[in-house]
Amino acid sequence: MTTKKVLILGCAGLGIAGLLGAGAVGFFFYHVSQDVEGLSVSVNGPEEVSQGQAFDLVVVVKNERPKKALRLSDIDLAEEYLSGFTVSSVEPAYKASAHVPLDNKQSFTFDVSIPPGASRSFTFKLKARKAGLFRGDVDVCEGLQFKTEMLQTHVKE
Repeated sequence: MTTKKVLILGCAGLGIAGLLGAGAVGFFFYHVSQDVEGLSVSVNGPEEVSQGQAFDLVVVVKNERPKKALRLSDIDLAEEYLSGFTVSSVEPAYKASAHVPLDNKQSFTFDVSIPPGASRSFTFKLKARKAGLFRGDVDVCEGLQFKTEMLQTHVKE
């Protein structure tokens, strides 16, 4: 085989590998960008609190699927929101917590199963640390997919 043929075959192989890689990356982002099917989320907390006040932020997750359990992996709270508060406890207790620098969130790992048609509440006990308007999103995750709700609390002095 001549050098020219080897170069042509090598370039063709690299081109095909590049296209397959780009397709896989595109499929991954398409999959992750889809909302979790059969999941409803409501976030309940006060619109206004006083500095130093403790309150409950309740995230209610409902599995609306008729037959398949929902495997809730994490609940992520925006650091923009949490910058005004201290998290004193979470019920039920989370298994792990970590900062996610990619989207600036605090991720609380639960790894719980919610049966079809059932709901589960997650209560974050917060204390207002400083005055201001704090807002951000709450992501409820099943694996790499998630559903987002917005959250806002005004802390007055």
